[in-house]
Amino acid sequence: MIVRADWVLPITQQPIEQGEVVVQNGVIVDVRRRSGTRGSADVLDFGEAIILPGLVNAHTHLELTVLRGAVEDTPFFEWIRRLVDLKAALTESEWRDSALWGALEAAASGTTTVADTTDSGAAVYALTQVGLRGRVYQEVFAVSPEQTVAKTLDELENKLQQLHRATQGTAVQVGVAPHTLYTVRLEVMAALREYTRRKGYPVCIHAAESSDEIALLQEGKGKFAQMYAQREMRWEVHGKHPVDILHEQNWLDANTLLVHAVQTEPRHTELFAATHTAVAHCPQSNAKLTNGIAPLGEWLERGVRVGLGTDSVVSNNTLDMFAEMRSMVLLQRAVRGVDCGVTTRRAVETATAGGAHALGMAEQIGTLEPGKQADLCVVALDNVHCFPAYDPYAALVFSARASDVLMTMVAGKIVYQRGEYPQLREPVQRLRERLRYTVRRIRERLAQDETG
Repeated sequence: MIVRADWVLPITQQPIEQGEVVVQNGVIVDVRRRSGTRGSADVLDFGEAIILPGLVNAHTHLELTVLRGAVEDTPFFEWIRRLVDLKAALTESEWRDSALWGALEAAASGTTTVADTTDSGAAVYALTQVGLRGRVYQEVFAVSPEQTVAKTLDELENKLQQLHRATQGTAVQVGVAPHTLYTVRLEVMAALREYTRRKGYPVCIHAAESSDEIALLQEGKGKFAQMYAQREMRWEVHGKHPVDILHEQNWLDANTLLVHAVQTEPRHTELFAATHTAVAHCPQSNAKLTNGIAPLGEWLERGVRVGLGTDSVVSNNTLDMFAEMRSMVLLQRAVRGVDCGVTTRRAVETATAGGAHALGMAEQIGTLEPGKQADLCVVALDNVHCFPAYDPYAALVFSARASDVLMTMVAGKIVYQRGEYPQLREPVQRLRERLRYTVRRIRERLAQDETG
């Protein structure tokens, strides 16, 4: 198969005008200027468009997709409490349908690899149904003292075995996600550290996302502290920054992905670089939930491995990685100026190769090079809002939208093309109708909450 367009962005080299990518057995065998091969069933010529590596969404929660827009205009603490209440209303089948709808959105927006943090495990079902590549981190919570170390590890082991059975023979990997230091007690965190190292699992942890988190862990104050006091739950105050606590527990290494890290200091940037810890940067979620602007420019300057993530659509509302790239650049320039080093090319690199490096998958994906997996997407440039395009990087970051994606390919297989999902086993409309029923239930619950 040959995929052609006016532009090809290999990432590892300069853009190729009138280029093409040659795919054989799911692997890229050549990236070059357009050859003399004439049109045939094996040539896909997209014309006025850009071919680039498939986008890597370094952090999201696909299972929450059905809750898009259900919790709006609230500060972080109130937002997360409302979210927890709504999650309790969903059934197992609704989790799967919700995650599947999110996976369809990801594929349609050019995303080929998803790093998902899941409580229900539904993301595995969703990614495999659509044909996407990914890593699913099984979430762990241990707030109550009744959630002992032994009970937590037993439950985790059972869930992981289920995920392994479901991902066998697919492009989806399995990892572990201790949720945060304010939802997993310190003794359980220590046991999870030993468990994940012994088993070799990659790790994902939400860390230093909000000022409320910092206040609880450093001073025993703030809204989280008040909540635990009201529930008569004693929460150990560490008197330290969450990143420092994680470092003391030996979580910071090349196998760990920290999510957000908004509330960090320059010394933490040095720590991430020295320990090879990766960070998932979610600029729109950080801004919407009023958590601030992460020091992305500093991370990139110091060589920290950074991937770009959308977070869930409850905190962002879309899985549009083009909007995320745009926000990434604009927010950094707003606080640091045009010399912040966050260029449009850097944004595209972060959304592709950066995510691949952050997930430890750079040998397989993230760039268009011979020997890499044929994970790519094609973005139209002929829509009104994209024409004219002088610089393909600027066009992708400042003009393009998820809806401009014409095709998404994973390991040489088309998973999305012009509104169709070739790998999906059921009609999209059938899934939509099931979700409409779930949405009606959620609306009723929200109305009951408002009337008290």
